[in-house]
Amino acid sequence: MTELEIIQKYSALVRILALSRTSCQSDADDVYQEVFYRYIDKHPKFRDEEHAKAWFIRVTVNITRNMHKSFDRSRRVDLREEDISDLISDSDIISESEKKADFEMLLSRLNPRYKAVLMLHFDCGYTVREMADLLGESQPAVKALLVHGKQKLKELMTERNDWN
Repeated sequence: MTELEIIQKYSALVRILALSRTSCQSDADDVYQEVFYRYIDKHPKFRDEEHAKAWFIRVTVNITRNMHKSFDRSRRVDLREEDISDLISDSDIISESEKKADFEMLLSRLNPRYKAVLMLHFDCGYTVREMADLLGESQPAVKALLVHGKQKLKELMTERNDWN
């Protein structure tokens, strides 16, 4: 596979993970650019597709972790209820893209640690063990994040349904 094909293949994964672990689009864009800069600069050789996927996830996680260490990222701005109600469709019939956008909007309201675990689980299909290895966390910590993240997501979905 050529460099361009690899970049195209893992572009969405890196973007989703970067968005899930940062508080704004511009930070996610910075992470995205840094990940692919490192890929082009280092020219890693991958054993297989799983190795490549793990490399891109690990580098993205490391860059966002370093970003959080070096900058004060504690002031996260959550969407107001009025903003969210404007974004969510009132119709009973919504397309898959609208469902995904709705899900991503709900995820954006969560703590970045919950977002990362939920996206790796739901979007990429990783197990708790695999996520623990990729994120450098213990399995019980990842499992707790997954359980609490699902609870928070369910609360947000309940709130959203109460608005409709």
